[in-house]
Amino acid sequence: MNIRERYNIQETLHSFSLNPQKSSLDQSWWFLAGIAAGVIALLLFFNDLGEEMRWVIGIFLVYFLIHFLYDIQIACKIRFTFDARNNAVYKTSPLISKKKIMNLDEAIIFVQSEMGSWHYALGAKKSQFIKNYRISEGFSSGRKSDERQDAYENFILVKIGKLQENANSNRNN
Repeated sequence: MNIRERYNIQETLHSFSLNPQKSSLDQSWWFLAGIAAGVIALLLFFNDLGEEMRWVIGIFLVYFLIHFLYDIQIACKIRFTFDARNNAVYKTSPLISKKKIMNLDEAIIFVQSEMGSWHYALGAKKSQFIKNYRISEGFSSGRKSDERQDAYENFILVKIGKLQENANSNRNN
């Protein structure tokens, strides 16, 4: 899958948009398979487990199911649009219509790490560590991850950088 399909990229002369979590959709389906296996295991060992353990496992399965539904219905449909003409970064999701989250010339992209992997995040220059948005899939060590990272940096980050330059030049004129 190429980078355009992986992030559902749409671009015009003055804007660039992507769905950063669309690439994790395949992992979500595996997550559902794990939930189904947990339900089957719970049913198979129902009589062997104590009532407390059945409740604990049931609560975890319900939580994981809600997490799966959130990923499928909401998270993978979140779109970030970088608009140089309006000097704005917009966030669109199924729950919230198009909302301006920051000025494009104030946006900074940085690396954020968590639990052995890392991803690119977007934040405003003075508050990037307080409020930020995940704009890439998670990367780790390995050849495939390095290839996805190179494609992301050489295509997406370059396009966003050019739009930021255009926004800065439009503001100065």
